[in-house]
Parts: sequence; structure tokens; C-alpha cells
Amino acid sequence: MHHPFNPAVRLMDPAFHADPLAHYAWLRAEAPVYWDATAPLWDGRGAWGISRYADIRTVHADHETFASRFGSRPDAPPVPSMINRDAPEHLARRGINRRRFTPAAVRRYEAYVREVTVDLIEGVRAQGGCDLVTDLAMPLPMQVIGRMMDLPAADYARLLEWSDLIATGLPEQTPAFRAAVLAAAAEFEAYITAWLERRRAAPGDDLLSAIATARVLGRPLGAKDQVHEALLLLVGGDETTRHVLTGGIVALLAERANWAALCEDPARIPRAIEEMLRWVTPVKTIARSVTREVELGGERLAPGDRVILLYESGNRDERAFDAPDRFDIARDPNRHLAFGGYGRHHCLGAHLARLEIRVMLEELTARLPALARADDAPLRRRHGTFVLGLESVPVVF
Repeated sequence: MHHPFNPAVRLMDPAFHADPLAHYAWLRAEAPVYWDATAPLWDGRGAWGISRYADIRTVHADHETFASRFGSRPDAPPVPSMINRDAPEHLARRGINRRRFTPAAVRRYEAYVREVTVDLIEGVRAQGGCDLVTDLAMPLPMQVIGRMMDLPAADYARLLEWSDLIATGLPEQTPAFRAAVLAAAAEFEAYITAWLERRRAAPGDDLLSAIATARVLGRPLGAKDQVHEALLLLVGGDETTRHVLTGGIVALLAERANWAALCEDPARIPRAIEEMLRWVTPVKTIARSVTREVELGGERLAPGDRVILLYESGNRDERAFDAPDRFDIARDPNRHLAFGGYGRHHCLGAHLARLEIRVMLEELTARLPALARADDAPLRRRHGTFVLGLESVPVVF
């Protein structure tokens, strides 16, 4: 069968993800289910790129045809964590800490989130400027997830470093960088294993204790499984919120009227957050594996085929959003895919992320209404294919 081909579309090439929007528009129009033989995934095989919103939703809704157990991260082999499991084990693992991420549970953290946020802002306020990423957006979610895991604050810098390296991944990186990623994974495993052993001996009411003492389908979790469930919480709690904050605030500042609107009326913030999530889409790709023959987007997919869900493309799909390339803080409805679509694999920490972003915006607009980018220099972005965002954003106030 003939498949449309575009040599610029290389779904597992970090250079492609540095500036993909024009290519995504081509995919949605010409080849919404696109065979990319150059997408080596972690096992060297090609994959289908799914670029339209409706098709991504279809894949998310059909867990039997599109499985997670063969690997959800396109750039790395599957590890024994919740995102690489199907029902019933996925639901059982999700249940380990589900109660700690409900809206009611998350609300109990608001005072702490606000305390941390205010401390961060006041810590840089007198300077007249800072780096939005390293001074504000990085420390907030790390301090929150660190507290929820009941880990020492003195270790947060190391945890951030490990999280960054592991989330960036291995595709087409230099040998030195690959070695650094593997070293970070080994160091994190040794570190978190020691803490899990302590919690198993003396459990508390925290995320790590729940993992250390969990039973899934009648059996305790294995040691490796516990490590990777803890890593999933760390990366999920730290990485994605940071990127939405930085990329979203950059978008707000690009048109001063948007920032002014939030400063004048904080009630606009919740809807603006949803647009920030759609606009940034920090998780760029997720993989699924086909378990039975199926038609999707006019293509026949066979058992064993891999699909890559292109969330950023889905969130710019003109079939799902009016004027999708316009940043609109009043957009309603806004059923974006930023939290991994809908259904069983919807992000467990979505309510926590919204809380952290809301509190940071409330405090920034109240305390630093003159916030602006320091200059118009191009912004440096992370090199990768999985969880991506800005690495540095100098701002003044």
C-alpha cells in the first residue's frame, strides 16, 4: 500500500520536535495516520504517527486494541510501572495512591503550595529579575512532590537533576549524555530503594509508604516495580507542571493584554490555565501497541504495530478547536489532551498540577504585575521527544 511520505517528518528525532507545528499541520491534512519507518522507537521498529485529535481519543478509548504493556514511552524500553500496564493491573497500581490525588485531597495542600510559592517569589523580588524556570517553575513542583513523598528537602536538588536526565531520555543523544542518563537512573534507584526499605519497616501517610506497602492483585510489588512507581511520581510531579508554567507564562507575556487581564481579574486564571495546558502540551508523545487488526484514519494497522500519539498535534487540530494557533485565555470549551487524553490513563496528578499553576499565577499577578521577558532572545528548549519544555526564561519585574 502506498503511504504519503514527507522526509521532514521524523517522529523520533529530537530535532523534529524542536519546531514541529508546520509538519503536524501537514500530517493532519495529508496523512493523519502516518507510517514513519525512520521512527526507531526503543526497539528499532517503525511506527504510525497519530496526529488528529479524534484519532488520538479513539486510541485512548480502546484499551484492548491499543495496549500499554509493551511500552508507553516511545524512546525507552518498558519498565515495570503503572503507565506500562493494562487492566486489571493498571487500575490496581493506579489505586495505590489515587486517594492522595483526588480534588479534595489536593485542596489540603493549597496552603503549603501557596507558602512555597510566596517564598520563591519574595526570594527574588528585590533582585528585579530572575530566571522563570530555575528560580520559580522548577522548585515549586519539586518541593510539593518531595513533601508528598516525605523526602528530605536537602535532597531536592539531586532529585531534580535525576528527574531531568531520566525524562529527557536517550534518543539520538551523544554517548556522554547517554552515560549520564544511565548513571542518573542507577543513582536514583539506589537512593529510592533505601527510602522504600525504611518506609516498609516504618510506614507513614505518604506516597512512598503507600508504594512500599502496596499489594497489587493480591501480591506485594517487586523491588524494581516500587522503584519505577516512585520514579513515575517524581517525573510526573516535577517535569510537566514546570513546563506548563514556563511555556504558558511566556505565551501570556507575548501579548501583554493577556497578562494584564489576569492581573485585573484573577477569576480568569482557571480558564487561562486550560489554554496554557493546551498550548504547551508538555508530554509530546506516548506509544501504544496494536493487539489486533484495526482500521484507523483510513489505514489498516496490524497486530504488533506501534502507534505514537502526537498530543501536541491533537491540541492544534482545527477539527477540534476554533483557531487552534491562537492563544486564547478565554477559550471555552477546551477539551485538550495535555493530561494524556481521557480514560484510564488520564494523568493521576492533573488536579495537583492545576493547583500549583493556579497558585503561582495568582501570586505572580498580585506580586509582580510588571513581569516581562528580559529580552527577545530565542529561548532554549530541551532536546528530546518525550517531555519537553523551556530550559531558561530570563524575566524582569
